[in-house]
Amino acid sequence: MKFILKLAKIVLIFILCWFPVSCGTSDDAGDVIIPDNTINNFIINNSNYSVLATALNRTGLDSVLNIATQQYTIFAPNNAAFNSFLSENDYTNINDVPLEELNNYLRYHIQPGASRLSEFPDGYIRSLGVGNASNRLLSMYTLTLEDSFYINNEAEVVLAQGDILLDNGYLNPISTFLSLPSITDFLLVNQQTTDDNFASILAESNTENYLEKLKDQDVIYTILQASEEAVANYLAEHNYTTITDIPQAELQRIIDHHIIPQENARTEAIEDTLQVIANSGAVLNFYEDNGPKIELESDEIINIITPNIQAVNGVIQVVDRVIENE
Repeated sequence: MKFILKLAKIVLIFILCWFPVSCGTSDDAGDVIIPDNTINNFIINNSNYSVLATALNRTGLDSVLNIATQQYTIFAPNNAAFNSFLSENDYTNINDVPLEELNNYLRYHIQPGASRLSEFPDGYIRSLGVGNASNRLLSMYTLTLEDSFYINNEAEVVLAQGDILLDNGYLNPISTFLSLPSITDFLLVNQQTTDDNFASILAESNTENYLEKLKDQDVIYTILQASEEAVANYLAEHNYTTITDIPQAELQRIIDHHIIPQENARTEAIEDTLQVIANSGAVLNFYEDNGPKIELESDEIINIITPNIQAVNGVIQVVDRVIENE
């Protein structure tokens, strides 16, 4: 983990410096750029972000956010948000948080480039934080709804208070500290338009609390998350009104086909094919053919429609079918 975080810090600095201008303090020869209203200076001069300022200084990210020629977007937790994080994790103050852990949490709040909230999709983006499952960058779910912008359905930016334009990007105030998302977090934020979704399939099991199990950051999983449309089609094909109508034995088979233990199976790993074994024992072959796909032992083809949603403890691949029997 220490190596991953050091590598991610190097990647962060590289990303933030990979622009047409250099990371130095000179503009034209002889002209020295004095940071004025940079993101870092704004935070330092705003007492509502004093804990964040201390955290940035402790990790060295303050100097990154003080480069006037580089552009970033930061979701800035206020003092109340930061103090809640400290209290919930039994830390007395910011100096009690392990340095590498603090560094990773802060990177999860920073986006490279200056982006207005209206430029973020309703969907997944990559952050600069990493998880336990791999050195891949963690995903983040963003959504604009009415007068607010939401991150992982956890933190809210009131649109009228966001997009604070500074010399080197945008600052967006948040009153909730962003936690590093687990598989369960993403299963719950991604499917909110209906109760008949994959998270509900997992919740309906009477043999195990899967949503609690998939929060565990010490165990790695790949989850094949059936889309809401896939779940709706499955219910219609079997004349079920709701998920509660599915017999428990059948429900368990579905769950076991969609959970791949001890794997962080991402589509970038596909060369010719990538073979993994589901919790049911079924062999699943990942391959590329005009997009990532999965071939089942029955020769049925499943399309991955949203790939590589990276959580702390594994990855989610959203698929267009419910896998029933193998």
